[in-house]
Amino acid sequence: MTPLAATFALIVSALAGFLRGFTGFGSALAAVPLLSLVLEPIDVVPCVLVLQVVAGLQLLRRVWSEVDWSSLRPLLVGALAGTPLGTVLLSHLPADAMRAAIGLIVLAALVLLRGGVGLEARPRLATRLGVGWLSGVLNGATAMGGPPVILFFLATSSSVAVGRASLLVYFFFLSIGSLAVAAGAGLVSQHTMLLSLVMLPGIALGNSLGDRTFRRSSADAYRRVVMAVLSMIALASIGRAIVSRW
Repeated sequence: MTPLAATFALIVSALAGFLRGFTGFGSALAAVPLLSLVLEPIDVVPCVLVLQVVAGLQLLRRVWSEVDWSSLRPLLVGALAGTPLGTVLLSHLPADAMRAAIGLIVLAALVLLRGGVGLEARPRLATRLGVGWLSGVLNGATAMGGPPVILFFLATSSSVAVGRASLLVYFFFLSIGSLAVAAGAGLVSQHTMLLSLVMLPGIALGNSLGDRTFRRSSADAYRRVVMAVLSMIALASIGRAIVSRW
């Protein structure tokens, strides 16, 4: 990397870290397309996965006691069970059509949430397992497993701190699993680790600042930011599907 490219990557990692530190998710949304401008595409995803694991470790101790474990455990079990099916679907269903459908569903769910519609405070075990399973299927098929779980905690958590902490830990474990798969496929190399090391200070600083900003923000501000990020994810998914059709 040239000094200019390294500086750009450092800034991008800091922005991605801030988004993750504040919302509990979204670092890949910011980092992947921007880092692709200065890094080879085959290096971007493994680097982002490494950085996400580091960012998760950084805040793990702080948020551990706030996690809604009664929801998170079934969600993780469901995701583990659903991922293999998603991988199978990847080779049988058009990914862009699935992304467009996810985007439309997320937008519809956001409209309902804005209208005050939500799930019961303690959904049944079957519901928690089902949301996790859907997340796993979507993660395996489209690498977009986040929206179902994000919407779940947005609709059920009585405290935004609990929802954010649960999302941080959920995506931490999901990142570990994805990184293990990438390593098994030979995508994590010494080169990847060195590139990640260059960006490590940026994501660590951004993650810390995002966490501090969250602690000083109101619940309404957090919900507005999360809904805005979800809207961007949904619109980007729909846009990508439309562009691919051309």
